[in-house]
Amino acid sequence: MRTILCLGVLLLAAGSAAAQNRYQCRTSSGATYLSDRPCSGESGMVYYGPAPSSPTYTPAMPRLGEAPGHLRYMSARCSGLHDAIRTAPARGLKSDTLYTMQRDYQRECGEEEAEARTQFNRDQRDQRQQKVAERQSQAQAVERTKQQQAQCDESKRILAIKQRRTDLSDGEKADLKRFEENFKSRCS
Repeated sequence: MRTILCLGVLLLAAGSAAAQNRYQCRTSSGATYLSDRPCSGESGMVYYGPAPSSPTYTPAMPRLGEAPGHLRYMSARCSGLHDAIRTAPARGLKSDTLYTMQRDYQRECGEEEAEARTQFNRDQRDQRQQKVAERQSQAQAVERTKQQQAQCDESKRILAIKQRRTDLSDGEKADLKRFEENFKSRCS
């Protein structure tokens, strides 16, 4: 019974090993056929490949995200440890090793990381506030320009009306001359 069982296991193993490779051969007339044996050199081209079987599972490579911005506020040692932990899955480190690294990091660098995050957030907030202030300043400058243009347009209209008048007194003529000079200095 043992001999039959061993022979059966050997036949199964040999059968699965033989089924590993399949060959697509071409005859001299150009027809193709599949074979479990290598094609003879006379029959044409030889294609080697794995036998069609169940697809093997290949785990997806973990994605590395960008390093967080607060790392630049940390010491070289702590930022290096953080980066090592962040890239550990992609480097194939085991979970117990990763756990030990995280525990050591928390013990050595936890407080420093909290301070670095605070500083990073403060700088980000300051940059946002600076951008808002710049946008407001630009908007105010545009508004001042519009108001100045409106004043110049109104002054030009008044100047045209006064220049068309022919019955101006000497005082009104002097006023008109000052008004023209002011218009030229402000609106030219």
